[in-house]
Amino acid sequence: MKISLIGAELEENLGLRYIASSLEQKGHLVEIVPFNSEYDVSPAVKHVKSFDPVLTCLSMVFTSRAGEFCNLAQALRDNGYNGHLNAGGHFAALNCEVLLNDFPAFDSVTLGEGEKIICELADYPDDLSQIAGLCYRQTDGSIAINPSSGNPDDLDALSFPKRTSFHEYYGKPIASILSSRGCWRNCAFCSINAWYKQGGGKKFRIRSVENIVAEMKELYFDHGIRIFNFQDDNFFLPKPDEAILRFKALRAELQREGVMDIAIAIKARPDSITKESIQVLDDLGLFRVFLGVENASENALRNLNRKCTIDQITNSLQVLNDFDVHIAYNLLMFEPDTIMDDIQINLRFMERHVNNPFNFCRAEAYAGTGLEAKLLSEDMLLGDYFGFDYRLKDPRSEAFHQIANYAFFDRNFSDSGLHYFNMQVDFSFQLLRRFYPEILTQTLRADVRNFIKRTNLDTYQWLSEIYDFVNSTNPANHTGIRDFAREMRERVDFRSNELHFQGENILRRLSDAYDRNSPAQKVPLPSPTAGDLLLRGMKPIPYRGLDISGELQMANREFLKSDDMDLFGIAPSVIPYNVFRNQMHQKR
Repeated sequence: MKISLIGAELEENLGLRYIASSLEQKGHLVEIVPFNSEYDVSPAVKHVKSFDPVLTCLSMVFTSRAGEFCNLAQALRDNGYNGHLNAGGHFAALNCEVLLNDFPAFDSVTLGEGEKIICELADYPDDLSQIAGLCYRQTDGSIAINPSSGNPDDLDALSFPKRTSFHEYYGKPIASILSSRGCWRNCAFCSINAWYKQGGGKKFRIRSVENIVAEMKELYFDHGIRIFNFQDDNFFLPKPDEAILRFKALRAELQREGVMDIAIAIKARPDSITKESIQVLDDLGLFRVFLGVENASENALRNLNRKCTIDQITNSLQVLNDFDVHIAYNLLMFEPDTIMDDIQINLRFMERHVNNPFNFCRAEAYAGTGLEAKLLSEDMLLGDYFGFDYRLKDPRSEAFHQIANYAFFDRNFSDSGLHYFNMQVDFSFQLLRRFYPEILTQTLRADVRNFIKRTNLDTYQWLSEIYDFVNSTNPANHTGIRDFAREMRERVDFRSNELHFQGENILRRLSDAYDRNSPAQKVPLPSPTAGDLLLRGMKPIPYRGLDISGELQMANREFLKSDDMDLFGIAPSVIPYNVFRNQMHQKR
């Protein structure tokens, strides 16, 4: 059977690649179709029509892109595609019934990890009642849900992901890889718990060290991979001592197999970081850690159910900085109960930790999360399942959030945004330090460190101005707040352009240093809009406001009243950024 798998391919989509290899083992012909933005609808439709698959599966993981996938599904139908259309991923699974009701283009939704379910869907396309973990539309139009048999416990039994091509950084090919699936915590803003509960089985599972090494060995010797991007939600185990033993075993096995001189990138919680564990990972080639700081206020950490302390956050940053690795983190500065004291604590945290790139945004409410349940119970949830929204309870904190969100929109969320670019500069330096330390001068190092600090201090200064303004202004003065926000936007964007130019100069010098010492392996410097594959997971999701794409036709949709508008007259739902920006320019 011919099967198309459609999803984001800015970096290797391991979810689709695991499913593809499982299908191919059963003799199916599989094509992975990239769908990276709304502009890919037409080429994706042409690709599917040309391939003519019996089954097409859409990887709908992120709420922020769900509308684009719904438009793609309808475009496939409008262009004559008559095969079975399936949706999978967190967004689709946690909204399965309403999604099938609102969008007749879809035939079914996968509830959990897709390897087994999609293989069974290919085996029983005419009898969907046989497939555990499937939500589907019956012949009479009603929606049925088959109970799940659970996600697989034995990750070693899965075939390695399908590999096609690889990207490079400074002549070193990179591959994404998983050593575990799931997470053992239950953060209020994360939908992992709800998704795994729906899919059944254990929430957190790990691969054996031997199985991980077997895949890394294949990638290393057969494909020349030297950078391994571990996409685990948390690369560590719940118990630090067990994590250290696992890392030591991984180090010993890789050395025994001759997998040497590599670099690895991981994600981690602050309470997982110890000096002993990072020492072992440093031996393995650790050069990048995306650290789940999330917030610097103990009050907010409790509200977000982080189960992590400020002391643990501070210790993790100190340990990682002592080992001189690339650290990047995101601050969820705003949640429903945020007060001005919490904002000030986060500002002071920025002031004390200017050495590492960061970004900031609001904790968003996704289907199945504790935050969604809290907002529902307090009658605070706005919007719809394509973009739930809420207002902070404290009027001043809400005013601060709206001003900061508007003023920093480009800096925080655009592909070439300064905070994202700040991470790229440090990332590039650390990668060169890992592979080519001899080409880096002390002057280059100083310039990189100073650029990171200048960017962070600049953000800190503007946010401090917003803080002082909000503290001295009546939050009901919407006109004054709007005027101040627009002024701040112009000032922040102007300064962002200046700093971005300085960072580009540093990146050119890093690239020149590499080129001078690697004449046979010259590769263009990865661009901030296309090449920063390893940094994509660091980008927060913005609160965009306004209305969702007008192309979506949803059944029984209720639009919010003007009373639910924010300070800028923006209704709480997700829209494309260009619409948001145009709307704001019209209000000038």
